[in-house]
Amino acid sequence: MSPSPFSFLVPCLLLIRQDACSQSIRVSRQQPYRSVVSTAAKILDIEKPDPESYTPKPLLRPIGVPDPPKPGENSGIDPRTWREKRADVFNYEKHLIRREQLNKKVAKPYFQDWSRTNYHRGKTFIAPSRMFRAEKSLYFPNMVGATLASPRIPSDTTPVLRDRISIVSVYTSRWAELQTHDFVQEKSHPELTKLIAQDEGQGGPLQRLELNVEDNWLKGMIVRTFMGKVRKERRERDWGRYFLVRKGVTDEMRQAMAIVNAKSGYVYLVDWLCRIRWAGSANAHAGEKEALFMASKRLLDTWRREKEEGKEVVVDPKAATNLKDRG
Repeated sequence: MSPSPFSFLVPCLLLIRQDACSQSIRVSRQQPYRSVVSTAAKILDIEKPDPESYTPKPLLRPIGVPDPPKPGENSGIDPRTWREKRADVFNYEKHLIRREQLNKKVAKPYFQDWSRTNYHRGKTFIAPSRMFRAEKSLYFPNMVGATLASPRIPSDTTPVLRDRISIVSVYTSRWAELQTHDFVQEKSHPELTKLIAQDEGQGGPLQRLELNVEDNWLKGMIVRTFMGKVRKERRERDWGRYFLVRKGVTDEMRQAMAIVNAKSGYVYLVDWLCRIRWAGSANAHAGEKEALFMASKRLLDTWRREKEEGKEVVVDPKAATNLKDRG
């Protein structure tokens, strides 16, 4: 019997598998229950993984991604050609990167985020009392999802954020959504709601956005089924500002945005260049709602002052690095 034309691949695959197993064992022995400290953990100065020993600390450093967002990014669609995918299959360095990502997912317990909500009601950091400086601020990443206005056509968040001042709520469950309401709803924060209504009546840039991130396909289908009910609960003008994001949100994006607990709600103040100028998590503590109100008002005053002075508000995020005197 003649040998198979692919028989020469068997020794190579065995060597790769043997090395992969050995490295996985070494990683698991060094870090049995926790992966490498994440970007968000460094920002929040989290050194101990035990939630009982952790107390939320003030957010002192800007959060976000370093590059300006672009429409089409983070869509969850693989843009590689078949030839590129085939080349990546035999790329050993990319295998190592993928293996490290899988090790992080395996090392994280499934109910870890839910169990941590028992401590401090899932709050991971204290919101800053002032806005982040414009020249130091990082960017809110682009996300792609279905809106209430166009549930069958995916839409990007970046075009909605550009040239506007946005208060963005990010949540993954009804419980997290109620946490964000503590910052932005009329019952809990009437001053901010009044400011948004007044600015909206004058045709101003202040707006609210909601991002419901459901990476679980089953939960995403359930939410999509009841989007008609969600549409009835909101004004028609807000339908294009509610996004159901089901793909494209990676762990690296969550870490950059300080989303340490995915089951908690988060609120971000984003300027017209898609820069994160303020952030809050979970339920509002004393002084956090006032800080969001003052930051929104100050950012709105900056917008109006530049308009009155005849300055052109730059919409292109690439020019943000040259604006040292804004905000």
